[in-house]
Amino acid sequence: MKTKETNQLFSKIFVDGTAVTNRIKYTILQWGAAAIHFTLIFIFASLGVKIMAVFNIVSTICYVLCGILVKKERYILFYYIAFVEICLHSYTATILVGWAPGFPLYIIGIMPVIFYMHFSLDESAGLHESLLIGLCCLMTFVVCKIISYRIEPLYIISEKASMYLYIFNTFCTFAILLFFSLFFLREIQFSRSVLEEQNAKLDKIAGIDALTGLYNRRSMDKILSNAVNSGKTFSVIMCDIDDFKQINDAYGHNSGDEVLRRLSEAVVSLLRENDYVCRWGGEEILILAGGTPLSGAALVAERIRAHIENMDIICEDNTIRCTITAGASESTEAGTIEEMIGLADERLYCGKKSGKNTVIWE
Repeated sequence: MKTKETNQLFSKIFVDGTAVTNRIKYTILQWGAAAIHFTLIFIFASLGVKIMAVFNIVSTICYVLCGILVKKERYILFYYIAFVEICLHSYTATILVGWAPGFPLYIIGIMPVIFYMHFSLDESAGLHESLLIGLCCLMTFVVCKIISYRIEPLYIISEKASMYLYIFNTFCTFAILLFFSLFFLREIQFSRSVLEEQNAKLDKIAGIDALTGLYNRRSMDKILSNAVNSGKTFSVIMCDIDDFKQINDAYGHNSGDEVLRRLSEAVVSLLRENDYVCRWGGEEILILAGGTPLSGAALVAERIRAHIENMDIICEDNTIRCTITAGASESTEAGTIEEMIGLADERLYCGKKSGKNTVIWE
């Protein structure tokens, strides 16, 4: 069973998008390939297969020089060079020491890499090129097998040496497959994380009123529904700016918009963390006072009303003062959300009729 620490380590290395860059990944691959061929130099030298020892010296130098391509982020070209080198190495090794040591296994190891690169790199080759590389890998593997049947190896190495070489080559092949499988998983996890983050941002944008920055009616409907499902008492406060049309007519719609923004900021600053506020429509603002009885909501509404009454809003060299009227209701007073908001709206209307700039909650 995985421990929490193991999961955190895995997440940091293979899921975190900033943990491993493409340059680091392909640098590891480059030096890993160079290390394999460097090891094979001594193995073939000890077996007396000088041609393969020389071949691996050249291959080691080739992979060291490929570091220039990795630094320039020319990963596809690096892959093509590695592909050609591995194919030539497989053919040469099969002719010289036969099929038993398992050098064609590297063909299997590098075939998925091109598809990974196609998935993860912006500069990757087209899918048809990846499929062509896959077919070339298959052909190389099959041809090597046919060569092993038709041509006797030029160098005869012991069965024990063949077995150790096969184990070494199998280990290296699976290391390549494991390396890119893990990073392929990382790319999928990271892409999913980015997509979820983008969807969350879009959902948040869709739920926010563009002018005031308050929740919009769509978001508030969900919040109200959650409040009802919680079973706890809560209250709503419906606020309306008094004579807002006159503000628009006297100062212009830009000033009217600025008044809405400033009043919205003021309302938010006076609420608690578990309170929610939305632009219900036009110049109406609806507040959900969580866990608050009607008397408490009335105090909140009065505090907001008094604060706004004393505000000076500067718009285009004009000082605008305005007031609000509010109506409040409690969840225990109505059977549904619609009825509760309707009751708050009725009390708001009564406040308008009784002279505005007031709070009605009974």
